Amino acid sequence: MANASTATPHLGETTSRLLALDSSAQLARNKGLRRLRLTVLPYAIGLSAAYVGLALGAVKPWAAYLLSAWCSLSLLTIYVLLKSHSTLRSPDPSLTFPQVLCGCVAVVISYTAIDVARGLALLWLCLLMLFDINRLSVRQLLMASFGSLSLMALATALHDHLHEGRIDAVSEWVSLGMGAVIMPVMRLVSLKSYHWRSQMLAQRTQLAETVTQLAEASVRDALTGLINRRHMQNLLESEWRRLRRTGQPFCFAILDLDHFKHINDAHGHAVGDAVLRTFGHLSTTQLPATDLLARWGGEEFLLLMPETPLDVARKRLDLLQDSLRLHNWSALANDLSVSFSAGLCQPQGDGPLHRQLERADRALYRAKAEGRGRTVEAESA
Repeated sequence: MANASTATPHLGETTSRLLALDSSAQLARNKGLRRLRLTVLPYAIGLSAAYVGLALGAVKPWAAYLLSAWCSLSLLTIYVLLKSHSTLRSPDPSLTFPQVLCGCVAVVISYTAIDVARGLALLWLCLLMLFDINRLSVRQLLMASFGSLSLMALATALHDHLHEGRIDAVSEWVSLGMGAVIMPVMRLVSLKSYHWRSQMLAQRTQLAETVTQLAEASVRDALTGLINRRHMQNLLESEWRRLRRTGQPFCFAILDLDHFKHINDAHGHAVGDAVLRTFGHLSTTQLPATDLLARWGGEEFLLLMPETPLDVARKRLDLLQDSLRLHNWSALANDLSVSFSAGLCQPQGDGPLHRQLERADRALYRAKAEGRGRTVEAESA
């Protein structure tokens, strides 16, 4: 049984890891399909230009047919592989590198077989490398670019044996040399821009997190993590306006921890702070998510209960009082017990909000006068 129970978590972790890998591979595959769709247009333009040259007599038929056969076959093969999900377990689920190699072969065919396309083929190769420069590793980029340039250099050396006319060998070798220089420079520039972009995104993320933290700090009490008085005042004003606009009732209560000064004097301020934090935690876990608790000041708290009638609010406070009494406070100090006195108010009538707060304050004073550890409802306005 022990072995079975131990194996179960490991099985769950393995399953989660496999699911995450499958999801990542699926995402990469979809990116590969999007890249393939983007390359259809450049292939179509290149093939159209080849057939226009064929019609004008500038391109030999076998060269146009070879280029169109290769482009069609490579696009179809990549598409079938991606759609069949057979690439999901491969190191490159998007088939980015094979797609780049297919493009490089098309460039080499154009450069070798079509004299009028030699200059454009070199430009096409540079654009192809630039398009995928951040998707390929350095090794893959070097293999694709310098492999293509090497084949193009071989085609230049054998040109006179493959074609009837002669070419300006010096210009061709200079062009190939420029290509060999430009591609590493493009890689360095791309890496630098990628580094700058990553830094900018990191700084933007850090700035957003800082703004979020500052916004959170502006509405939270540092000790308890509860809403602070200023933010609660805004929430009360909002509920008060909604009441006067729609008639939707709400309640709030001012809570004061009983004999808190004695707790500080007898057990120290560290224990007092721990009591405040524990009270905040217990209250937020006990109360519904729609209720909002704020530290109103010192050991006083204000509980806002939107869309809550008076009888339901009273029961809620009684349950909270019971949970405090049942909580084991001895972890903080021996013989420690915590309760609260509360003044409960259901706002009514007109006038400013501070009149309603005064009603709750008076009810709180009566709760203390009657022996503490209880809730007293505010008198009618």
